[in-house]
Amino acid sequence: MKKSKRNVIQEAKDFATKAHEGQFLKNASAHSFITHPERVVRLVTDAGGTSEEIAAAWLHDVVEDTKVTIEEIKKLFGREIAELVDGLTDPDHFSQHPHRIRKAWQAERVAEKSAGVKKIKLADQTVNTDMIGFDPPVGWDALQRLEYVEGARLISLKCKGISSALDKNFEKIYHKAFNAIRKDMGREK
Repeated sequence: MKKSKRNVIQEAKDFATKAHEGQFLKNASAHSFITHPERVVRLVTDAGGTSEEIAAAWLHDVVEDTKVTIEEIKKLFGREIAELVDGLTDPDHFSQHPHRIRKAWQAERVAEKSAGVKKIKLADQTVNTDMIGFDPPVGWDALQRLEYVEGARLISLKCKGISSALDKNFEKIYHKAFNAIRKDMGREK
């Protein structure tokens, strides 16, 4: 039996919340990790995301950050959502490299993905850029932050045209974050 739109979104939210239980953002605010996918979901929803895209937005980090596998996602949520999550999940070898290399690889990878993957990825990069600009991970200096947001911009360019609202929102957040980081660079000298 096919799940209703409401059920699949709620089930994805519940699953992600449980999978990320006990995880916290690594920034000064140290909010529960689930606040990150929640913000991504909000942007995907506002951009007219389908129920599958919204469910995948809830699930987009569970494979990278927990013991959940793509196979489990497919079994529980179906092929379409699993394909979206898989398109958003970095291959294992990405994590062994600095952000400037990872982001370049992510940009290359997302260029070949579906519109749904690009929509969620752009929302994710918007949320991440905002965090890196204004509530960065503890211990990150301005140069690390700048490399990250520049990499996020590379990704955004590969997702451009999927949603004009997401494109505009990313550019606004990117410029604010970039300017804040440049100011911080001046203070670190």
